[in-house]
Amino acid sequence: MAHFLLTYGYNDTPLRAERRPDHLAHLDKLKADGSLVLAGPLADLSGGVIVLSAADLGAAQALVDQDPYTQLDVTRDRKLQEWKITVGLS
Repeated sequence: MAHFLLTYGYNDTPLRAERRPDHLAHLDKLKADGSLVLAGPLADLSGGVIVLSAADLGAAQALVDQDPYTQLDVTRDRKLQEWKITVGLS
């Protein structure tokens, strides 16, 4: 499995607060099935970071596409790329 780093900002929309429980439920599901390594907002709340574990970029993109925040355009400037972790995970 490879690791993928998703970075994103937030659009100015009330959907962010309204759909947060759905977004967190999606992340919980990914964590339970082993696809989510870690996730969270930036300290200034301008965006967030998600680290995924997936077979390839296409599989990682499919996980991102299933997120309610992605589907409702709550997030913007999404960038998904493979991340070669050198130190920190075994």
